[in-house]
Amino acid sequence: MMSGFGPKAKGPNARLQYSIYVRPTMIGAIKVVIVDSRLRDIEPMAFDFVLNFAKDNDLVVTEACELPPHHGTQTQQKT
Repeated sequence: MMSGFGPKAKGPNARLQYSIYVRPTMIGAIKVVIVDSRLRDIEPMAFDFVLNFAKDNDLVVTEACELPPHHGTQTQQKT
């Protein structure tokens, strides 16, 4: 989900960026979108949009544990 809003997006020159509350990533070989549960309180319409988009497109929705901020979901490189 691209947005022109968020803590760092302010003013007329705010660039579109991935929302900090909705992040595409990979878990293993599976493409996923992680939705921060705080979005439900911060922007209920956006939260509903994401869930309805998943439902309308027959996507699997799974409630999972919450990860600490900046938790690495990508494989770390071996040194």
